[in-house]
Amino acid sequence: MFHSDVSRHALCLLAALSASTLLAGCADDEALPPHEGDPVCSGWGDEAPADGVLELPRPTGPHPVGTQIRALTDSARGEEATEDPDDRRELMVQLFYPADPCGTGQLAPYLSPEEGDSRRTTGGLPAEDGFEARILTHARVGVPVAEDGAPHPVLLFSHGFGMLRADYTSLLEDLASHGFVVAAISHTYDTELTVFPDGRAVPFGSVVLTPAMDASEEEIEAFTQAMGEHVGVWADDALFVLDELTAAAQDDPGGLLTGRLDLERLGVLGHSYGGAMAAEVCARDDRFDAGLDIDGRLFGPQDGAGRGLAQPFFIMLAADHPDDPSIDETYDALNGQGYRARVEDTAHLTFSDLPIVVEHFLGEGALPELLGTLEPARAVEITNAYTRAFVQAHVRGEAAPLLDGPSPEYPEVTFEKRP
Repeated sequence: MFHSDVSRHALCLLAALSASTLLAGCADDEALPPHEGDPVCSGWGDEAPADGVLELPRPTGPHPVGTQIRALTDSARGEEATEDPDDRRELMVQLFYPADPCGTGQLAPYLSPEEGDSRRTTGGLPAEDGFEARILTHARVGVPVAEDGAPHPVLLFSHGFGMLRADYTSLLEDLASHGFVVAAISHTYDTELTVFPDGRAVPFGSVVLTPAMDASEEEIEAFTQAMGEHVGVWADDALFVLDELTAAAQDDPGGLLTGRLDLERLGVLGHSYGGAMAAEVCARDDRFDAGLDIDGRLFGPQDGAGRGLAQPFFIMLAADHPDDPSIDETYDALNGQGYRARVEDTAHLTFSDLPIVVEHFLGEGALPELLGTLEPARAVEITNAYTRAFVQAHVRGEAAPLLDGPSPEYPEVTFEKRP
């Protein structure tokens, strides 16, 4: 799930936070129109949130952000997590993209009511019904993709094992605001809850069983091996989504993506187990120009050993990430440009939105063993800055001075590169 103490982190996450979030549907907020009287639309307003409302960090790029959720079914693959041999692999995918500044739409919710209920009852967040409506995003539902800069480079993103894509909204919105189309995949049964358009709410039910807190070394080793094999399912999910995007770039029903995707500029990234997915698909498929692992043990068929990835690859680590042969072996074997960074005062979940959300609702300093002690807004800034620099350099092909070496702007980051 996370790094070498994977089973214990999994249990802590599910017990303390119940990562049960899903971005789906539309918010009730009224759409913000373009600036009145301005013949060249310049984006949407920045009204201050109401009292008690948590506004996620605002995207830093020049584009407003749009979003759309799609349900996909891979008819060529069965679903190993169910008993019915006729079940096919179903996924939910959320697109975040640079939006037409003249488009209008409703703000996307951070959590659906179903996920809000789950997190409220099992995750220790506020007991009031509907607390999820007090978290403000910046992406608007269904607005057209920006013509400026099109076709846009594409990124695939995967959440951590037991987490959901909503936990990374700040990062995904920021990347979209800088001109990337991001497809964030929810890996069904390996997330806390997946809500499909027909109303089905599918809970976490992975075929990989998390060991008990008192598991033996043998049981933990068996779990690690199973996770190494299971990452292939996530890689298959990502490659299926890429094939769907390739078709949509040519002829997208509804027209949202037609002519708007540049799949010659393609990257993949993920947090935790999602980072292992990123390494695995880079090893499998040379369509990807670059990959990024955010604090994930690099599970795989060889558990990271001997992966001589040809693509540039970035490994961003929490301060508490332990000695990890899968990281060292992959980094040392890279054939392409390699980067490794460690951020002080961070823990595994620092790289998500959870520090911001938990601080708002539970108070400063909650759950430091999972969320770290780095100030949450600063954590978002650092995560977004290094991720953005990497994809700008190695997916878009632009200069990214932040990758030249250690930066005085971010003294919290220990940074190295090779060759």
